[in-house]
Amino acid sequence: MEERRQFVRLDTRLDLYYTRLPSTDEQRTITKNISGGGICLIAGEDLQPGDQLQITIKLPDRETPVHFIGQVVWSEPYEVIGRTQRQRAAEIGIKFVEISPQDRETIMRYVILSLQPRRGS
Repeated sequence: MEERRQFVRLDTRLDLYYTRLPSTDEQRTITKNISGGGICLIAGEDLQPGDQLQITIKLPDRETPVHFIGQVVWSEPYEVIGRTQRQRAAEIGIKFVEISPQDRETIMRYVILSLQPRRGS
């Protein structure tokens, strides 16, 4: 299988909020990973390729959240196993459609710095 990714991905769990456009119903979830080109999130609802989402992510050590519009590129079933029950969800691949250059730079910087070895480790 050929690897088509243009950006390095960081496996990380970040809180995020999304709204499926044109709805105003906001959902809360987490990322599975993040890169300079998009994110993978865990959704409890059925999102389809082509769906547009307004997304807000809070990065660690940053007061101002990152905002962007993303488009669903793929969706795969995912099962969340909790202490008392199993919950069906989906992993959703999102590409950035509308993002400010500053917010994209902020995400790329976060990914790169998070992947670098810590001094003294």
